[in-house]
Amino acid sequence: MTTAQPPDPATPAHRGRSLGLRFGIAFLAGVVLVAALGGGALYGYAQQYTGKVLPGVKIGDVDLSGLTAEQASSALAQTFATLGAGVITINGPDGDLTIGYPEIGRGPNLDAMVASALGAGRHGEPVADLLAAPQTALHGVALAPAVAYDEAKLAAAIAAVAKTIDRSPVEATITATGDGTYSTTDSADGRIVDQAALVRTIHEQVVKLDAPAEISAEVPYATQAPVVETADVQAAQAAAARMTRDMVLTRGSKSWTLTGDFLRSLITLETAPDGTITPVVNRSGIEPQVRKIAEDVDQSPVNATFRLSGSRVVPAKSSKDGRRVSRAATADLIYAALLARQAGQPERKLAPVVSARRPAVTTAQAAIIAPKMREISHWTTWFPIWSHNAFGANIWVPASIINGTVVGPGETFDFWNTVGEVNRAKGYGLGGAIIDGHTQAQGAIGGGICSCSTTLFNAALRAGYKMGARKNHYYYIDRYPLGLDATVFISAGGAKQTMSWTNDTKYPVLIRGINTRGNGKGYVTFRLYSVPTHRTVSISDPIIKNVRQASDSTERSPILRKGYSGRLEYPTDGMDVWRTITVRERGKVIRRTTYYSHYSTITGIVIIGTGGPTAPTTLP
Repeated sequence: MTTAQPPDPATPAHRGRSLGLRFGIAFLAGVVLVAALGGGALYGYAQQYTGKVLPGVKIGDVDLSGLTAEQASSALAQTFATLGAGVITINGPDGDLTIGYPEIGRGPNLDAMVASALGAGRHGEPVADLLAAPQTALHGVALAPAVAYDEAKLAAAIAAVAKTIDRSPVEATITATGDGTYSTTDSADGRIVDQAALVRTIHEQVVKLDAPAEISAEVPYATQAPVVETADVQAAQAAAARMTRDMVLTRGSKSWTLTGDFLRSLITLETAPDGTITPVVNRSGIEPQVRKIAEDVDQSPVNATFRLSGSRVVPAKSSKDGRRVSRAATADLIYAALLARQAGQPERKLAPVVSARRPAVTTAQAAIIAPKMREISHWTTWFPIWSHNAFGANIWVPASIINGTVVGPGETFDFWNTVGEVNRAKGYGLGGAIIDGHTQAQGAIGGGICSCSTTLFNAALRAGYKMGARKNHYYYIDRYPLGLDATVFISAGGAKQTMSWTNDTKYPVLIRGINTRGNGKGYVTFRLYSVPTHRTVSISDPIIKNVRQASDSTERSPILRKGYSGRLEYPTDGMDVWRTITVRERGKVIRRTTYYSHYSTITGIVIIGTGGPTAPTTLP
């Protein structure tokens, strides 16, 4: 086995390699030593300017070398103080307005400039910062000044300016005055500032570093037109003036004037969404004036009349056409004329719209029908001739007025429309009336007239005509058919009860009223004449229920002489009564009607005098 031996250090090759190694190590050690000495110097230099601006840094002409942030800010504030001194002139429609730079916080942007100065030559990496600091000092760094303002303050200042310029549009107005004219006020445009645009315009100037101490800006604004302009009310005023001139309607020699005051009461001025003002006519308000015209023009047609010649019906007076104002058509005519005036159209002559009214029974028809007419029904009622009916006058007078009345086909007989006003001039007197449930012997003009209405009701009922208004008396009067009486009245308060029936045949009806007396009694009879229609009438027996027996009573009166005895009220039983009327024509039922009557109970009263010898001997 052979063992390898290490080289001998004493050999020449080994000695050469050892000297080279020692030289390399010594060289590196020298470089490291020099670097260590230079790095220490740079580090010390950097530490000297910690928190300060590096040497060589300027903003504008201000050298900030070695200054702290506070010192730099102070220096910059002093140098660039003029950036906060200035004014903004705003050219508005009503004159100039100003906003001072201090109001919007304009001035040097100290925070930004100090931050940029402190950052100059520094990169945030230790080695780079050590190397850059000497470079900054050697070559210098020039930074630009910075300006700033408070955007919120500028917006607020512009809003304040806009508030003085903005205005709402003024609407024109038109108002009716008490003297029949219209007063007006003019419109005015409104305006509104475009604040965003004005802010942009000012921003573009104040943000510049070289902005002058005085800058200006025109106010951008939009005009706002009113909805209702002066021209609108002027047009409405002119239209209303045309529409409210007196308007005249003529017919023959008669004329009717619709005054301007009346026409003004019909017109209101309404404003449409587009601002148009239109005079609007209340058409329904025209109708009362048309009714007044109709009262002057309308005439009822007059039927041909009949009379009895022996037992025959013959023609009497000739018929006469009537006329009627068409109220709706006349109101439409006036309304259209007002609208034509509104539109400025020429005036036209106006006349009420009138149509002829043919009588139900003409003269020619009467001549043909009269020979065919027969008595088809009658009814008679007796009554005592005494003070309770003005000794018969209150029954005979209306019967005489009704006598000869012709009810044409389709026409309705109404008691009060035919009889008319009840007064002393016609021959009526005071008579009995049922007031508050008791008979008053002299209670009303025309008292007792119900004998006339009840009689005609029964005659028409038995002829088979279509019965209308009917009401029973407060209590039953035994001279009348039970459940088939028909009271009529017109109270002082305006309440009205009539009796009516309709001629529902194709032939006229002649009513003959007959007044007679005999044996101390009065009689009223109605006979109806027409062409027979083969109608028959069945009247049921009365159904009587809820009978309430009346009692009698005695009252003593000191205002009547002793020994006097007289009756104030007769006892009358109360009851409920039903009667059914069946009408047939040629055997076929055409109508069935049941009448219900509620009769009240009346307590009889006998009055006995208890007074002295000077007291009256009869009831006053």
